[in-house]
Amino acid sequence: TRGERARERATMASTIDEGEELVPTSNVLYAAHKHIGERCKDVSTSFLKCKKKDLDPSVCLNEGKAVLGCLGTVLKDLRSSCLSEVDSYSQCLDRYSNDLRKCRKEESVFDSACPKP
Repeated sequence: TRGERARERATMASTIDEGEELVPTSNVLYAAHKHIGERCKDVSTSFLKCKKKDLDPSVCLNEGKAVLGCLGTVLKDLRSSCLSEVDSYSQCLDRYSNDLRKCRKEESVFDSACPKP
């Protein structure tokens, strides 16, 4: 049904397509933001420094690929270590248009099951 398809799109299971390409939805990114921020801080900083030095998008392609690679690693790790908790949290965020305040209970369960590194 339509509701089941929407719930499936809101889960971590849907972040990797059949071709192993990363396709995360905004609610999954919101749910994982603490992990992404902590684990991808260095590559993100390098990317931002590169962008600040040169506005030509082609100059920073390698740094951008490093950020996407880090993001993919974080999401795959979360899928393997605490899938049900991150799914519950991301589904709540999807239901409430990414309003973090309305999903504190799910966030707490996720944080307990999968603490930030």
